[in-house]
Amino acid sequence: MSEMAADPVLLLLNGAPGSGKSTVAARLVAQRPLALALEIDALKHSLGGWDRDLQASGLQARRLALALARRHLEDGHDVVIGQYLARPAFAQQLEDLAAHCSARFVEAVLLLDAEALAQRLTARRHAPDRPEQAANDRFVGPEDAPALVASIDQVLTARPGFRRIDAARPIDRIVDELSALLTHTLEPGPPGEDAT
Repeated sequence: MSEMAADPVLLLLNGAPGSGKSTVAARLVAQRPLALALEIDALKHSLGGWDRDLQASGLQARRLALALARRHLEDGHDVVIGQYLARPAFAQQLEDLAAHCSARFVEAVLLLDAEALAQRLTARRHAPDRPEQAANDRFVGPEDAPALVASIDQVLTARPGFRRIDAARPIDRIVDELSALLTHTLEPGPPGEDAT
C-alpha cells in the first residue's frame, strides 16, 4: 500500500545576485525526487535579444516561469525558484499560483550585508560559475551591493512572511535549514517568523 503524496511545495528563494540562490536551489532539488529548480534567468537568456530590452525579456521570462511552475505543481512535484526580486508583485503571483495548485507556498530570502555581497560579486566577476552569471554581470557589479541590499529590505517590508536566511553561513547548513522548512508538515509560522 503506497503512502498518499504530500501536497507539492513552491519555494521562492529571493536574494541579491551573488547571494547563492542558484547553488542552494540546485542542492535542494537534488534531495527531492522530480523537484524542479526553475531558473528564470536561463529562460530570459534563451529569448532572442534579451539584453536589448531587459524589462520586456524579464517579464516574458517570468510569464514562462509561471506556466512551467503551474504544470509541474499540478503534476504533484515541488518547484524551487531562486530569483532576485526588488519588488513584491511576482512574489504575489507565485503565492496565488501555489493556492490555485493546492501547493504550499514558502518564501525565503538569502541575506548578506553590503560588504560581503560586494566581495561575492567581485569574485563572481573574475570567475563565474555559470554562463548566466557572466551575462548578468554586465548589468550588476560590486558597486551595486548597497542598492541591492536596500531593495531586498524594501521587499521584506512589503512581504514580512519571508524567512530570513543568513547567506554567510556554510552552504550545507543553509540547505539543511530550507530542506527542513520544506518538509515540515505543519503550516508555516506567522508572518515575519524567521527560520532558525
